[in-house]
Amino acid sequence: MATDGNRVCRLGEFIDRVRETRKDWGLPKHKELWFRGESKDFGGTILRPELYRPAIVAGRELPLKPINKLLGIENDLHDEFQRNAVEHEKESDEDWDWDSYFLMQHHEGPTRLLDWSDGALIALHFALRDKGHDTEDARVYVLEAYRLAEQLKQLPDATLAEEAWKTYVTEHPNDGLDEDEWSDSYLPASEEILAQVNVPRPPLVLEFPHITRRIAAQRSRFIVFGTDPNWLSDEFKKTDSTIRLITIASDSRSQLRQELRDCGVTESVIYPDLDGLGREMKQLWEDRRIAPEENAL
Repeated sequence: MATDGNRVCRLGEFIDRVRETRKDWGLPKHKELWFRGESKDFGGTILRPELYRPAIVAGRELPLKPINKLLGIENDLHDEFQRNAVEHEKESDEDWDWDSYFLMQHHEGPTRLLDWSDGALIALHFALRDKGHDTEDARVYVLEAYRLAEQLKQLPDATLAEEAWKTYVTEHPNDGLDEDEWSDSYLPASEEILAQVNVPRPPLVLEFPHITRRIAAQRSRFIVFGTDPNWLSDEFKKTDSTIRLITIASDSRSQLRQELRDCGVTESVIYPDLDGLGREMKQLWEDRRIAPEENAL
């Protein structure tokens, strides 16, 4: 497993760890590392998108619904999101299905998309922003996305998915589909389509333009999951994994948040809108409300 036993306590240590990871992997300077921050160790559900996280009721984790059921629910939710977000659709935009899927994810809708960023400090911010987990170590996962993408291309699943998509496009000439765009088989789809084009089992590393200010500010990257919720967590356990872990010491979370703020990485930068600014003001208020120097008479 690509774990990291040395807990990071200062921002400089975190940056050193990122630099060491790039050096160990021999990644050229022009290629970017991807990062994902998680506020704690989620155990058996690490590196899973929202749709594949089981519900917790009264402190008890419920069994995950069958994948086909989850895919059907996701499609219903995506249809509803598209219907209500129509004012954001551009008439000339041929990628509205993907764009609306990205927008749904970025506005907290449940999808099979897993967020990453090519900014290390942005991922660290996400790992630390939930103060409710300050008693637990935070985590930043580092991904060698280029190597992972190449490995995925070599899987038999990729060849089968391409062939299945081409067959479907040929059988539906009036749908205006592109036989080379087999990645569309990962999109939410109706039961009728899913019966003919199975969502592939492995995930897919996506390349896409930054379509909104928020996505651009977060330097967002995405991996879309197939039908295997555990694919990335299993990849993480391999000795030659494309994923590594940087553990953030729980007792240093507050200090690291301050260091990030001193570097200009704040909620209103990550979320460049009034909601982000308002949350940043609330975070500052919470810090000052408990600060000893603010309570002195």
